[in-house]
Amino acid sequence: MSRGGSLDALTGLRFFAALHVVLFHFARPVLDPAPEWLRSLVGSGYSAVGVFFVLSGFVLAWNYLDTDGRMETGTRAFLAARVARVYPVYLLTFLLSAPPTMLASVVDNGWKVAAMKLAVAAVATLALLQAWMPRLALYWNPPGWSVAVEAFFYALFPRLARWLPRLRPSWMPGVLAGLWILGLAPPLLYLVLRPDGLDTVDVHSWGTWLALMKFTPLTRLPEFLFGVVLGWCFVRERAAGEAKGSGGALALLGAALLMAAGAAGERIPYPLMHNALLAPASGLLVYGLARGGGWLGWGLSRPSVVRLGAASYALYLLQFPVGEAVAKLEPWLSSWGKLGLVLLLVIPASLLAHHFVETPLRSRVRKRLQPWVAAEAGTPRTSVAPGA
Repeated sequence: MSRGGSLDALTGLRFFAALHVVLFHFARPVLDPAPEWLRSLVGSGYSAVGVFFVLSGFVLAWNYLDTDGRMETGTRAFLAARVARVYPVYLLTFLLSAPPTMLASVVDNGWKVAAMKLAVAAVATLALLQAWMPRLALYWNPPGWSVAVEAFFYALFPRLARWLPRLRPSWMPGVLAGLWILGLAPPLLYLVLRPDGLDTVDVHSWGTWLALMKFTPLTRLPEFLFGVVLGWCFVRERAAGEAKGSGGALALLGAALLMAAGAAGERIPYPLMHNALLAPASGLLVYGLARGGGWLGWGLSRPSVVRLGAASYALYLLQFPVGEAVAKLEPWLSSWGKLGLVLLLVIPASLLAHHFVETPLRSRVRKRLQPWVAAEAGTPRTSVAPGA
């Protein structure tokens, strides 16, 4: 990720965001004796997905937009790079998640009903459409719902780039504020209307309307757009040479706000924490790190952290199949033993998947898609599409 300057700190950030999600899923049982703020901070790991949405928009803007907000590459080249980036590991974890998903479905429904449910869920998951269907969003590999949301963002991004040049730079603060308010609208409406009739709404709650609010790509779109606009501002700032300061203060403020909100626990309503509330804090952190980030940026830019960050996508998607495998040993493991074994397996597995699956297959997929990309611009088939 380079364009006249390194954004390695953002790659490092991805590892800790993914780790926060993993700890949310597996560490809470061991934290009963811990201070309340620490239990709440780990228990807010679901909110790290929102950090990913803002970060994704920012990085795409940095990699693909010029100072006028236009795409610097063709639509097909962009989409080919995205497919090559996300699908190999996504398919791998789909296959690894198949045995526990199938077994659970058969146990709960019997063979005939299970076969029908599994067929529908498999098609929706492979097509990256499960996030549009509340009851299927978490059916196969649960973390995959956010990849389906990102797929919608990717499809929309080239069209968005045609609209951005109409925005005046002086409008940017108002646009960012408007996007934040737009992102807050679904959780606020949910809290006011209570359409599922739930007395309490927390991380354990389930309701059709709650799932629509949490997982539907349209309700999460403002967070991604917030990142895109912020990233475009950064592109313009870099091009004009107007950056003031290293960004250390911005990064620290963003990180502090994220941690404070997480530590606040149930004092902040769950729907707001899940959707959009932390977008400005995420934006401060991302923008500050992009500027250098001071000592925080230095730490996140260390080669070992960057390597972990590069494998964070695999880490995020592998947590479910690894967790299901470790669960088979649960009778012989303590809560600490289960958490330790999950981390001991999933982090090395993510590094291996990144090295042996994600990286080589990304190049192969891009080469396979090159004729389709070349047909858009009438370029020779030997050219290689740029990608993030």
